[in-house]
Amino acid sequence: MRVKDLYAKEGGTFPDPITKLKWDYAKDGKVDSHAVAKEINGYFTEDIAEHPVDKKAYKKETLVPNFVFLLADGRTACGNWLYSGSYTEAGNMMARRDKTPVASCNIFPRWGYAWPLNRRIIYNRASVDPNGKPWDPKRAVITWDGSKWVGDVPDNAVPPMALPNGKFPFIMKPDGVASFFGPGLADGPFPEHYEPLECPIEKNPLSSQRINPATPLFKGDLDKYTTCDPKFPFVATTYRLTEHWQTGLMTRYQSWLVEAEPQMFVELSVELAKLRGIKNGDPVNISSPRGKMWAKAMVTNRIKPFTVAGQTVHLVGMTWHYGWLVPKDGGDSSNILTPSIGDANTLIPEYKVFLVNVTKEERPKVEKKPEAKAEPKAEKKPEPKPEAKPVPKAETKK
Repeated sequence: MRVKDLYAKEGGTFPDPITKLKWDYAKDGKVDSHAVAKEINGYFTEDIAEHPVDKKAYKKETLVPNFVFLLADGRTACGNWLYSGSYTEAGNMMARRDKTPVASCNIFPRWGYAWPLNRRIIYNRASVDPNGKPWDPKRAVITWDGSKWVGDVPDNAVPPMALPNGKFPFIMKPDGVASFFGPGLADGPFPEHYEPLECPIEKNPLSSQRINPATPLFKGDLDKYTTCDPKFPFVATTYRLTEHWQTGLMTRYQSWLVEAEPQMFVELSVELAKLRGIKNGDPVNISSPRGKMWAKAMVTNRIKPFTVAGQTVHLVGMTWHYGWLVPKDGGDSSNILTPSIGDANTLIPEYKVFLVNVTKEERPKVEKKPEAKAEPKAEKKPEPKPEAKPVPKAETKK
């Protein structure tokens, strides 16, 4: 609204897209989120005597029931067809909190809203056979009862594929069936489980091949790797922070966000903290074959030890938002520790798992050299004032 006011006062090269923009989402000087949600849902822009879908009449500004009721002739408007049905004349569907499930499966259709059409599972007709009977009757997502679909909202409400006018479930493909794309890939297209390059166990429990054989390994000075190494017994993973989303390079210049997340930290489980004698807030060193860095310990129940191949594996978590210039003494980025290896096709880095060690250690202090004391300046003796000569008395005339 302030931008519109500026254009109205000062003009510009082409102000119409701003000054004539329909932007009536304010209420008492604040954004009305309900008005925004209704606009996204869609509404009728004029009275309709008989809608072609249900043959009913609708008044101007009535919210559309869902995207099926949107018209291509301008008699309806909609901010996003995927969310059409999320805020109807029945109210805010997104705010629903009814925990009543579908009888046959663990789906809660009256809890919130799922796009599109409140469908909870996309391509859900793939869960039935050509006659519409569930492949797993005990956990039926959807079922054809002979005349209609029962359960989740069907992804395309046509009959099952074996019946007249029926269609295959993958409606976004011309043939209606799923497919794997393989040409040009270094591996695949079928998925295979490989362990990461740096791994706390010696063998892949699901295959004789431990790591992906199609992944290139680099041989530079910084490309140092290890596995099953007692020097680096813990697994580390990295992640973003809400307060410093993405790189954080810009957000760390915001004083209030730096106040919320001021320093590099490492999350570790209560069990690992006890094992290493680390308390919440202690300064610790984290090291990998590639480098070493300092962080504050965050002891939390959010992270738990794993049992992998019969042995206990401890996990630590770190963010990579710090480093560079701001904030002062914020710490380094965890990318100092991560390996330079990626997946076989796109080389997306393996930042989510690598080996480290964590030790309690005081942050090294920089000793300040004592400032040289300045020699006291010699006091200047006040210069003697010249003696005042007696002023001769004026002679008086007789």
